[in-house]
Amino acid sequence: MPVKASWVDAVSGETVNVEGMTENVGEASALVNLETLPPVGGEVRLRIMEENKTIIDVLTQVIRVERDPSKPMAALSVLDNMKKWKNTAMTAAQKWVTRHWQLNYEEEWVN
Repeated sequence: MPVKASWVDAVSGETVNVEGMTENVGEASALVNLETLPPVGGEVRLRIMEENKTIIDVLTQVIRVERDPSKPMAALSVLDNMKKWKNTAMTAAQKWVTRHWQLNYEEEWVN
């Protein structure tokens, strides 16, 4: 699902705003692909989007980053609105997967 993330850069004091996609959504966390990664331990405001509208806005903490240049990702732990996160984010993720996941049985499988 599309996301928008923001945090305050500790060095410059500037607010960093980036867009990305969820890789995985859990009951209390999210793994997101972001073009710029926040620092581990930092707080990130995460907004999950649907049709350019925010469906949930939560404060998160960065618990890990993957600095792979082809797919930089941040693991975020949700800090607030847990009940709403479980209801809204999980339901939205299930709907998004249903809409965007298409099985192609004619594709060849290689082991």
